[in-house]
Amino acid sequence: MDYWQAVTAEVRRVLKPEGKFVFDVLNSEAALAEDWAILETYLGAEVYLAPISDWEKAVQAAGGKILSHRSGELFQMYCVGF
Repeated sequence: MDYWQAVTAEVRRVLKPEGKFVFDVLNSEAALAEDWAILETYLGAEVYLAPISDWEKAVQAAGGKILSHRSGELFQMYCVGF
């Protein structure tokens, strides 16, 4: 999650006041999550198979507030304000 800390630090730096940060995370509990992670690894991407609760804690630790979220088949999208 070191990468996530660097990302949120930069987002907070460049985000306008009252701005929103929208991103998605892989739902590690989804049926296809492991298959997707293996495919992405073969393509050269780093994959974080962290539980959704860990992502939500990381948002809060960075000073963010989850304004809304949507669940999909494989990903969960978040809208966060700082």
